[in-house]
Amino acid sequence: MFLLFYRIVHRLAFLLLGGGLALACAAQPLAVGKGQFEYRDAGHPDKPITVWYYRPASLRPDSKVVFVMHGTLRNGETYRDHWADYARRHHFLLIVPEFAKAYYREADYQFGGVRHADPARWSFASIEHLFDLIRSRESLQTAQYYLYGHSAGAQFVHRFMLLMPHPRVALAISANAGAYTLPRFPTGSQPGFPWALDPARVDEGQLTAALAQSLLVLLGEEDTDPHHPHLPKEAEAEAQGPNRLQRGQYFFQLARQQAQQRAVPFHWRLRTVPGVGHSDSGMARAAVEEIISTP
Repeated sequence: MFLLFYRIVHRLAFLLLGGGLALACAAQPLAVGKGQFEYRDAGHPDKPITVWYYRPASLRPDSKVVFVMHGTLRNGETYRDHWADYARRHHFLLIVPEFAKAYYREADYQFGGVRHADPARWSFASIEHLFDLIRSRESLQTAQYYLYGHSAGAQFVHRFMLLMPHPRVALAISANAGAYTLPRFPTGSQPGFPWALDPARVDEGQLTAALAQSLLVLLGEEDTDPHHPHLPKEAEAEAQGPNRLQRGQYFFQLARQQAQQRAVPFHWRLRTVPGVGHSDSGMARAAVEEIISTP
């Protein structure tokens, strides 16, 4: 009963806040080419988000919208710059929200801000609200968006897909995450969130729905350095594997096992990229291939 009430309140908050933002932030369409603007979500209006974007001249009402989530350096402009040519060539609207460290700690970025009891204050909610704003501002008919993240951004993406109810995501790509929230409920001495699902926020129905979502675990075959300076070193992270490649493989295999045990649909995929280590620019080409081939 609590979870049912929680879901209803959560969805109402999305509708009310998202609609209010679209009305309050109505503006002229984005300028063609590279640009940026400041966005303040109703859930945390005191924490601005710089939105770096690339708008192709060929943008149509049914064009794809692609969100790219930066890594731990919070360098949204850099990500925008090396994704911009893909957006131009493949005619999609590129959106790179930058969650600056001055406003968003690790708990608010990698972990989506779910420490807040009110889901409207989750950082995850900003993506859904920003999508509504972009659709309104650009008069788009697009009903879903594509969500990609690398490294810390990949942590954001896979937790977004596990924890957000009814995400409007056509394809999510988690590339080279350093550690994972495992798709299981902790038992016995197993660690809780962020290493496993929090049963206060996710029930069996939510897990089943998440396993049926289109999530690609994208891994660089050379991302195997166990001493990488940004690789999480907590004991719980080390238990997932010695490096990002093995941790991603473990995460995917566990998810498949969970789906098999429950006899529920499983639509996640695993893809490795030869010759690429911990590099977003190296992973982006494979990610774009997946985005443009997904309806």
